[in-house]
Amino acid sequence: MRPKHLALPVAVGLFVLVGVAAATPSHPQTADVSAAFSATQTRMHTRTCTEGGNTFRVTNAVWRGTSVSGEPRLAGTVIITSHAVLNETTGDGWVSGTWRTSNATANPRRRVRSNAHFSAVIDNGNHLDGLVNGQVRHPYARLLGNLSATIAGGTLAGELGANAPVAPDNSALLYRGGCP
Repeated sequence: MRPKHLALPVAVGLFVLVGVAAATPSHPQTADVSAAFSATQTRMHTRTCTEGGNTFRVTNAVWRGTSVSGEPRLAGTVIITSHAVLNETTGDGWVSGTWRTSNATANPRRRVRSNAHFSAVIDNGNHLDGLVNGQVRHPYARLLGNLSATIAGGTLAGELGANAPVAPDNSALLYRGGCP
């Protein structure tokens, strides 16, 4: 084989090797995080039904407000969408939805900082306790944490991963990577 014909397979082999190295997952990392948020209901649609002597209220809502956190990817404007089913007779129910934080930078690719889904239990008609599962960006990491909030009128206020009211049981974590 001529030296110039050998250069092409060597170059292709190097590109494959670099591609495999770049695709290798990063080393494991974890970081405790928390955020406090307050959001006002900006849209809502509700309906009721009666089943077995209980009245159920089904509500779809959008909440917009502010999230404050030492972790910049959880801080900024927060938009929460929710689908709640509440047994008005007992005050118990469930809610699911999305959590998203963003900033006001001009670059649209860097605008969204976090994006997650949540599921929670509703107790006493207005208290939520649940789990958030999603991701943060720039740099990328997974988000997993506890969510506690209270609805008072048109305001949803609470905490993601805060150590109150019971420390350290209400926690949140950013994580990524794994052991090779």
